Parts: sequence; structure tokens; C-alpha cells
Amino acid sequence: MFRGVIYLLYGLIVMFLFRLVTRSIVRFFAAPGDVQRRARRPGSPVSEDLVRDPICNTYVPRSRALTALVQGREEHFCSEACRDRARSTATRAS
Repeated sequence: MFRGVIYLLYGLIVMFLFRLVTRSIVRFFAAPGDVQRRARRPGSPVSEDLVRDPICNTYVPRSRALTALVQGREEHFCSEACRDRARSTATRAS
């Protein structure tokens, strides 16, 4: 029984090393974009424009940003709190 466990562990180690070597060879000969393309999660955006929140100076993806007209300009905000703060600041300035 002890020999069976040793042979099983030996077989697992050999399979692990074989897989490691084959993956290294495939990555070495793959085109530069192929490895990165496989690493990206499916459905994740490749890139998206970022807009700056004028209140807290954070950058937010355009699709998730809240927009409002402030003093005749369309501004982008990261949250409702920043949007409301900009609106209240604009009304005080007027």
C-alpha cells in the first residue's frame, strides 16, 4: 500500500512538471497579444473613456458617471453627493 501511494505521488509530480513545461513552451511561441487576451475575463471592457469629477477630482468611467448641467456646462460626477454639492455651489454663486 505504501508503494502505491509513492507511485501515485510520483505520477502527480510528473504530470505537474509536464504541464508546467508545455505551458511555458506555448507561451514562449505565442504571439504577444494572445497571452493577454486569454488572461482577460470575458465580458470585461477593453478600455473606456474616463471623465474627471470637478468636485473630488476622481476619474470615473463615462458609462457610470452622473451628469448635470452646472452653469451651462455638462459636468460628470462620481456620486450624487458630488453632483448635489456642485449644484448647491453653483446656485450660491449666482
